[in-house]
Amino acid sequence: MAEDEPVYIVKHGKPQTVVIAADRYESLVAKAQDRGDLELENLRAEFDAMYSSMQTSRWRRGMNEMLTASAERLNSVAARRIRKARG
Repeated sequence: MAEDEPVYIVKHGKPQTVVIAADRYESLVAKAQDRGDLELENLRAEFDAMYSSMQTSRWRRGMNEMLTASAERLNSVAARRIRKARG
């Protein structure tokens, strides 16, 4: 029967298991992998675009400033940003 259509095994009126043909199962697994690969590729593309946008001299200067700033300077900038965000 499972060659033609899914066979549901029901327990207490609720489906518990589905039996399907092996080729249909393989097809579903392949589709799920393809979808996962596509989602991963979309994430890679998004990351690459974001990373690319950060490869400017302005970003590099900002990162260098942040990495070489004193704790006092970082605290001062953070406090100013918090005050600005609160309005």
